[in-house]
Amino acid sequence: MKRTLFLVLSVVFITLALGGVVMAQEMTDVGTPRNETLIFQTFDRQSSNPDQHNPLMNYDIWRGFREFGQGYLWETDTGTGESYPELAAAMPEVLNDEHTQFRVTLKEGIYWSDGVEFTADDVIYTLDQYFQHTDSLTYWGVARITNYIASYTKIDNYTFELTTLNPSYDLSTVMGVYTWGSAFNIVPKHIFEQQANVAEFRNSYPVVLGPYILKEFDPNGFWALWERREDWERSAWGWMGEPRPRYILYKDFGPEETRVLAFVQNQYDVDTFMSPDSITAAQARNAAITTFSPTLPYHNMDDACSYGVLMNLQQAPLDNVNVRWALALSLNLQNVGINSVSGQLRVSPLPMVYSQILRPIYFEPLLPWLRDFALADGYQPFNEDWSLQLAEQLTQMGVPADQLPQDAEALRRDIGAGWWNYDVAEAESLLISAGFSRDSGGQWLQPDGTPWNLEFVIPGDWNKVMQRVGFSIADSWQQFGIPVNVRQVDNAEFGSVQNTNSLLTTMLNWTNCIFTPNYLNAWNGVRTQFLLEPDSSDTITGNMYRWNNETVDQLVLDSMSLETNTEEFYEIGRQIIQQFVTDMAYINIMDIPTTIPTNEYYWTGFPKLDNYYAVPYSWWSSAKEIVLNVQPTGN
Repeated sequence: MKRTLFLVLSVVFITLALGGVVMAQEMTDVGTPRNETLIFQTFDRQSSNPDQHNPLMNYDIWRGFREFGQGYLWETDTGTGESYPELAAAMPEVLNDEHTQFRVTLKEGIYWSDGVEFTADDVIYTLDQYFQHTDSLTYWGVARITNYIASYTKIDNYTFELTTLNPSYDLSTVMGVYTWGSAFNIVPKHIFEQQANVAEFRNSYPVVLGPYILKEFDPNGFWALWERREDWERSAWGWMGEPRPRYILYKDFGPEETRVLAFVQNQYDVDTFMSPDSITAAQARNAAITTFSPTLPYHNMDDACSYGVLMNLQQAPLDNVNVRWALALSLNLQNVGINSVSGQLRVSPLPMVYSQILRPIYFEPLLPWLRDFALADGYQPFNEDWSLQLAEQLTQMGVPADQLPQDAEALRRDIGAGWWNYDVAEAESLLISAGFSRDSGGQWLQPDGTPWNLEFVIPGDWNKVMQRVGFSIADSWQQFGIPVNVRQVDNAEFGSVQNTNSLLTTMLNWTNCIFTPNYLNAWNGVRTQFLLEPDSSDTITGNMYRWNNETVDQLVLDSMSLETNTEEFYEIGRQIIQQFVTDMAYINIMDIPTTIPTNEYYWTGFPKLDNYYAVPYSWWSSAKEIVLNVQPTGN
């Protein structure tokens, strides 16, 4: 049946047998009762491959398959950052002193959605596909796993053993989930072994381990509907309890201007990256719309990833550290934060998020180093009072005092420990030292005398908040005299630019995705062996920073042989951070401002500051925790 692209509330009149009472039941346009359907605005608006649900390939990852259809060996509690067994019966059993041999025992009684039992045969078959079809499978996790595991063997139907290439203290987050997903996607052997070519299999209506099955999807990529399995208790995480919504709909409600109207009208429950001013306008019209916290910055900022400027360090002039530092110091982040997100941000000068989990391990020990840090010319760029200055500016703009953190300690905790000075004089000095000059109009010329036209790639309106941050950054640089070509791209091209040397100059990106103190999830690939030629058109397989730093190369290798919860491991992480900063290998800016308002007309119990059982993200594993905790309101 052909469906409309936008959700409207239709009214179906049901005449009850008793007394002929007529009641109105609100329905979604995909034919489900509204009060039984939890509805998420999609993360990236429109999918480019809505029928691709083969997790061995680049599949449709933002429409519920990963969140509600799949099951993993180990999961992560996003409220605490701790791993726990999901399909596995326990955490990995270590079999040798070198920490390279492991035994994994599976839970019994878990079934695929077609009634076939899940066993070690499915795990072994999936590993076979990873290793036998490495060249044809396109899922990013294939390279991760095949460069991690040396051998594996089935012991019995619920037990297998494996050996890793190197000491592996992070097995549960490599073979399981770290934050949003896993490198290891288990497929049903009894389905995939029937395919002539697993790389060509679309798997459009997948057999799944999760408690929801794909009921229907829009071939144009705007929505996907999931229905709870009748045997949900036999699913990968049925043992955790009954998911409350009968249906889950991921749907794009259009550009933000139209989304706000739909949100106010209770047409969906959870938004994704709505601009702060739009949230304020929506709240004024509907009391059911809430944010994560009632005080600034109002939203949860504990996403593993941070916004920053990704630069192609292999191409001139960005291969010069002084040029990179000039870009950082000519970026007026206070103006960027106010203009793009109304000052609702948390900044981080280090290449990781300034979260409650990471702050005491990495930020606090490095504060003395940051205060003393100087560039080659002796200039000290760190501004420890950045958050205090932002609060002062917001107060002058009329933000009520009771909506701001109340003292310097709270400001630094909630808004950030500091950032870099906005100092165009020092930025100018650095560019001149790199051979740059200005023309008669004040525009910067490269050392060879040609105009410096900087390409800066940002998302289109599929991520309105990030788009606004990008335009604000570009405006800052342009005021400094750098002509910036801002190029807005869709989600598919965004990924291509990020992963192709010949396409990348600079781009606003989210990276350094570090959620727990184990930084290897983000930095295991920051090694020189992954560098391609500067103008290569091949897809990179590691080192997205294009960073040739042999010190970091060795530090990463050293950390791989250490337990990930030791002081020695943490200290190596701090040394890697110092190298990131010294080289300005990535201009880290702010924790992702996850501006996610919720509409609690139909459902309540979403994660909030005073009920922080999970991060409030519909595209992470936290979505599992959300559907287990939300409650219908009765509306």
